[in-house]
Amino acid sequence: MEALYQSIFTRNACRNYEQAPLSLQFFDEMEDAIRAFKRLYEEDTLSYRIVTETKGLFHVKAPHYLIVSGVGNKGEKEAAGFLFQQLGLWLTSKGLGCVWLGATKDDESRARRGDIITIAFGTMSDDPHRLRPRFKRKDPLAVTNDPSDPRIQAALLAPSGLNCQPWYFEKEEDRVLVYRQKLNAPLALVYALTPIDIGIALAHYMVACAHEGKSFTFLKSSDLPKKRGYYPFGIIK
Repeated sequence: MEALYQSIFTRNACRNYEQAPLSLQFFDEMEDAIRAFKRLYEEDTLSYRIVTETKGLFHVKAPHYLIVSGVGNKGEKEAAGFLFQQLGLWLTSKGLGCVWLGATKDDESRARRGDIITIAFGTMSDDPHRLRPRFKRKDPLAVTNDPSDPRIQAALLAPSGLNCQPWYFEKEEDRVLVYRQKLNAPLALVYALTPIDIGIALAHYMVACAHEGKSFTFLKSSDLPKKRGYYPFGIIK
């Protein structure tokens, strides 16, 4: 988990890849890693597959793509972001590149109705790491009431679709209230992946908890105090 924590501060959204495939031994190691990652909910209905060809508006050419699928249950999007951002951090720790791809699908002959999101990954043609000052983020006070908390700091470095950072972390004494931003038109009409974004941010928070030797539990809940411009999402304990 410590390697994942360090990757939070160096990971990059990689879009230029060498096309040589990774080894079968690597994929065995990756499957073992995924099985060991923490799940957001005790039980989920997620599955994944690896393909070599995809298409879509934000397509990038990579040797491998991981497509996450579900069965349409509530909570699958944030669960997908949470689980597979751990994979993204793991790939970074291995010196590989990856990037989340919205609006990118398997080809029509293999596409599944429950497909949620795609991740491109492989060996980078350039350095997959970056320096922390290169992260472009909102003013911390716009997305949390406690920007000094290192676990919240880790969460705020999470990637998000269109870099919209659609979250707010309200820290209380023994818990953190998590809110999802209400997007305005026209963005609200075309972008429906904010639960994935929040799941990704929760993964960063969880990894930071593990780094500090603290436990992490997330409860999905709409029973939060109202916050203008946001929907209630859940509680971190």
